[in-house]
Amino acid sequence: MLTEIYIKPEILDAQNHKNLKIRPYNDYSFSKDAYIVPISFDEALVAMKSLLVVFIQESAGEYTPAVILGNNETKNMLLDSDGTWKNEKYIPATIRSYPFGLGIANNSVEKFITVDTEADILKEPLGYNMFDDGLELSEKGKQALTFVHTVYSNIDKSKDITKHINSLGILKPATLTIVKDDKKYNLSNIFIVDEDELYKLESKKLKKLTTLGYMKYIYAHIFSMNNKY
Repeated sequence: MLTEIYIKPEILDAQNHKNLKIRPYNDYSFSKDAYIVPISFDEALVAMKSLLVVFIQESAGEYTPAVILGNNETKNMLLDSDGTWKNEKYIPATIRSYPFGLGIANNSVEKFITVDTEADILKEPLGYNMFDDGLELSEKGKQALTFVHTVYSNIDKSKDITKHINSLGILKPATLTIVKDDKKYNLSNIFIVDEDELYKLESKKLKKLTTLGYMKYIYAHIFSMNNKY
């Protein structure tokens, strides 16, 4: 879901990237081709106010919460002409993590931090050092990577929660229609909660969803379906 964002991701390495400087930014042009990105359920509690929160199937039986930014024709509809994010629209944490990301080894177990070495924000001399003279992470560098680890850890936890939700048989495939410049665009291959099936669940299953704290996430998703772009 994030492949449209990273041009040349490399495993972050102190020696290879010892001169790396990063800085805060307001230009999100790097995400112009992205139209759906993963989020955590905790994010969904905020994103529900301005974005469409759905589920994406990444593999058999595995679903990930995600937010819609557009579709494969419109691409990211939440950017203004100058590359800034539209006011009052939530910016997903995976976008805010850029130019860093998370890579997974071929064994599907080992994970590592990546950096997009072609990121425009890395091509300017201004910014703070990612590493100090001893090739150790600077304080700012530690903060940046802690944020990345937290973002993707929360997404992994949300995938586990979605497994439980899916096991109840309440996710269904859907096609959403997005309107841009009075033209309608469809976004398929997504999943949403079937409200009819949700309320047909046995009371003990509904109670368990509430007890586990999952029901608020389901409602966040359902409420977000009223958002318009």
